[in-house]
Amino acid sequence: MIRIKHSLFLQRLYYGGPVLVYAGLIFFLSSLSRFPEEIPSFFGFDKIAHFVEYYIFGWLLYRWFSSPDRGWGRRGVLLLTLFVGIGYAVGDEWHQSFVPGRDASFFDALFDAAGIAAAAATYPFIFMKRSRRPAVTKDNENLP
Repeated sequence: MIRIKHSLFLQRLYYGGPVLVYAGLIFFLSSLSRFPEEIPSFFGFDKIAHFVEYYIFGWLLYRWFSSPDRGWGRRGVLLLTLFVGIGYAVGDEWHQSFVPGRDASFFDALFDAAGIAAAAATYPFIFMKRSRRPAVTKDNENLP
């Protein structure tokens, strides 16, 4: 059985694969001329959707750029996540300007960028909190 941490290819696929799949999903959804009619239409829903969509994308990007085989440090990972994520968001809005029935929106790109920035800012704290739990050993397995 091949372990992910022993194979550089599998490790890169494990961290980079979800980013590429999710970027493809964003591109596909941006290519649709119309969405189904069941989508809620209250004021601001589309901005919330943009923020959440790109928060997830930013989280995946940060996870990929901070994978064990990378050596960019926390600041480098943060900047790379912002640069790539916001660049993709702007490119996605530009792409939508060519899709019939869709248009590019500065405010959509702004909420996309806010989602990327929020993910890049919160990922280290969520991950660090989860990874700070002490390992269970024979010496401390019965402690509360």
